[in-house]
Amino acid sequence: MLRRLVLILLLCATTAFACSVPVFRYALEHWTADPYRVSVPHGVKLEGNFKITVGAAQRIELRQPLMMRNDEVIWSAVYSEANVRQLVDSPARQQIAERLSNGESAVWVLLESGDKTKDAAAAKFLDERLEYLSSVMELPKLDQQDVKNGLVSIPGDGLRLAFSTLRLKRSDAAEGAFIAMLLASEPDLHSLNEPIAFPIFGQGRVLYALVGKGIKVETVDRAAQFLIGSCSCQVKEQNPGVDLVMAVDWKQMVKAQSLPGQQLPELSQIADLLPQTVTIEGLSAPQAVPDRPRLYWGMGLGLLALLLVLWLLKGS
Repeated sequence: MLRRLVLILLLCATTAFACSVPVFRYALEHWTADPYRVSVPHGVKLEGNFKITVGAAQRIELRQPLMMRNDEVIWSAVYSEANVRQLVDSPARQQIAERLSNGESAVWVLLESGDKTKDAAAAKFLDERLEYLSSVMELPKLDQQDVKNGLVSIPGDGLRLAFSTLRLKRSDAAEGAFIAMLLASEPDLHSLNEPIAFPIFGQGRVLYALVGKGIKVETVDRAAQFLIGSCSCQVKEQNPGVDLVMAVDWKQMVKAQSLPGQQLPELSQIADLLPQTVTIEGLSAPQAVPDRPRLYWGMGLGLLALLLVLWLLKGS
């Protein structure tokens, strides 16, 4: 009984240090996307959030970020300027970036199965449910101390609760690399001949996949509630989701959104689609963590809680 009481008190103490910023907004401002690994022919230069190596002659091979612990090639193509363009960006990703730049909380990509009846039913359900949720859900009230400490760059009345859907055909040749990233976000998605919904938020991060009959009220509501809820853990790796490659200057996007009265940048101003002459190697720079005592206390208590949980479970 004493062990359980200690555990409950510790968990309550750590949640008291959660920031008030919605997950979708905190992710947009602070969760830098992990770099994908790309093999290219010798001498090829490529710009983007990638870890680059020399690979097979005249081919591009794409692998997931190191943290995914998957060394399989998820997409490959003959090296060409057109395929480089497809690797770093695509029409669907441009639409997603544009909607996120306009303040949408998340864009739900519906990857169609090819079965018109199933796809139409899934699209209709998603459209109606997300429209309903956008009308009844409420964003958490921002703690002004979180604004002062730089956890969010805009005031609470500047945040927008909005979801939208984007249908994507599996046969779309221009989206091959993007579709490969989506299907690699979870094991065995390739083998499922069902419509799949992917909520995408932050700096191009897919939360998880909802498949076929799993696209239902409970799962959609749960995902939506997580996205607009207060960010209970500010460490990206301790939250669900997999990053995608998107050619967007996220810092510029956030900066534009935080300047009242100024028009948001055109997509061409935040996207860079062409290969450049600089090879970018190594991991992306670590995200900046706001310097504030409350965050440090929260992290310390969180670690203490984890250690005590392990001790309590061991002794039970």
